[in-house]
Amino acid sequence: MSDKISPVAVAKQAVVLSWRRKWTFWGLLLVGMAPLAVGMVSTAVSRGAGLVFFLTFCVHILGMLFLLTTTNHLAVTMQRGPGTVLPRPFWPAMGRVFVRGLIILGLVFAVMIVFMLPAWGLLYMFFPQDGAGLSPTAIPLIIFVCVAAYALVVALMLRLGIMIPAAAVGVVVRVREALAMTRGHAWRMFWSMMLVALPVLVLGGAFQAFIALSFSDGRPGAALAVPVLLLFVLDMFAWIVMLVMNAIWYERLRLRAAGPDTGSGPAFGFAPGSAPGTAADPRAGSGVGPYADLPEAE
Repeated sequence: MSDKISPVAVAKQAVVLSWRRKWTFWGLLLVGMAPLAVGMVSTAVSRGAGLVFFLTFCVHILGMLFLLTTTNHLAVTMQRGPGTVLPRPFWPAMGRVFVRGLIILGLVFAVMIVFMLPAWGLLYMFFPQDGAGLSPTAIPLIIFVCVAAYALVVALMLRLGIMIPAAAVGVVVRVREALAMTRGHAWRMFWSMMLVALPVLVLGGAFQAFIALSFSDGRPGAALAVPVLLLFVLDMFAWIVMLVMNAIWYERLRLRAAGPDTGSGPAFGFAPGSAPGTAADPRAGSGVGPYADLPEAE
């Protein structure tokens, strides 16, 4: 029997967990996004002053770190027990999330530079230099390169994304370990995300069409307020589900890497007082980090 994780099961669990603590997640989302709204108002009032913009940016980063740390900690601990919002100690956890986030962004930009610059150079060779139209062979090549580059970046972000919930609960998952844990699951992680994103995109497209029809007859009216509010709520809930889904992938992949003797229930068979992936955890790897001994091939 295959030990691959079902994307449908992950998507269902993400929706269930998000709905179970919906008000808590909504509160965390509002607190995390509040600095962005305040910063936009402050920047507009100060007419783009450099110091205000810099302070706004710093506060916005802190808000995002708070959101990522608390939502991931809550989502992971909900899978192990009642679920708690704030990790203890809090600031070291937020620092770990910050460092893991920088590593992910740095690697994504590095991949974009290494792979996309030669690709764009190749595409430049196919662009006409005399003002003529594109050749029939250039258009499919451009589409292929753009889709391949986008797929590569998305796959890398999905596979490295499990480092964030791990950091929120006190486990430092390194890049090699994250890639080993997610090997063979990149497409599954992508499809679980699309199971949530596609319905929202379809509804958003339908709503855009509804707005276009409303304006075409010159009577948009106040009736648009209700669908706008509903679409906003649905969109925000989808973002919450996405955050929770990443934490679910981390927890399921962690248990999968630990082996079949993981046990069940909130404690997952840990020794008293031990945390997953720490030295007190008997399933921790003997190499660098808690997942360093994962097999190179499935």
